[in-house]
Amino acid sequence: MNTHTVAVDAHGATVADMFDRIADRYDLMNLVMTLGQEPRFIRDTVNAAQLGQAPKVLDIATGTGDLALEAANQRYGAEVYGLDISNEMLEVARSRPGGENIVWQTGDAMELPYDDDTFDAVTHGYLLRNVTDIAKTLQEQYRVLKPGGWMTSLEMSPAPRNVVKPFSTAYIKYVVPRLANAITQNPDAYEYLSRTSRGFHTADRIEHMIGEAGFVTSGYKTYMFGTMALHWGQKPVA
Repeated sequence: MNTHTVAVDAHGATVADMFDRIADRYDLMNLVMTLGQEPRFIRDTVNAAQLGQAPKVLDIATGTGDLALEAANQRYGAEVYGLDISNEMLEVARSRPGGENIVWQTGDAMELPYDDDTFDAVTHGYLLRNVTDIAKTLQEQYRVLKPGGWMTSLEMSPAPRNVVKPFSTAYIKYVVPRLANAITQNPDAYEYLSRTSRGFHTADRIEHMIGEAGFVTSGYKTYMFGTMALHWGQKPVA
């Protein structure tokens, strides 16, 4: 419901500007890029957070609010915060049905503006490839989670080395930017997303980094021939 100005580094400013420029077509592109499976991925990510009754939930890199709105819809009385670096994305999120029930805020995922042990769950989608320090980002999530709370994350992953890899790589490298050009008239943004997806850490490596941040009971499952991964981890009970 409110935003505030936040200082970001040069990379953060570039990322914010890129997402500002594609905000009005972001949902459609995600639906196309995931071959229509994005709603299922969103539901699974929120389900993995194991929300209790009337939870306090933080969705980081909320974008147009898919995860935040799903959390609010799944749990009546949930107090949900959606934080993003892009003001234009937040404007789209705020205008969606149910958007008036979410606290929307501008902020940096590497310096969360919340006290320790604040949230019952933290969710995020497509965040980690866009930050300069994944370890710090995960540590911040660990800090603001209450003991026993869950972090869940939806990320694109490099295609595993199997018979599908040449086809999935070609799809991400060549097809996605062309689809973006047709739908958003901004292929440069999706060339960036395509490039960062291909060069991103494997799901195994991300799970290891989640453990290094202090989370326990971590794990992941993959979708779309291993090119999408849902991660989860729990902050230990004190």
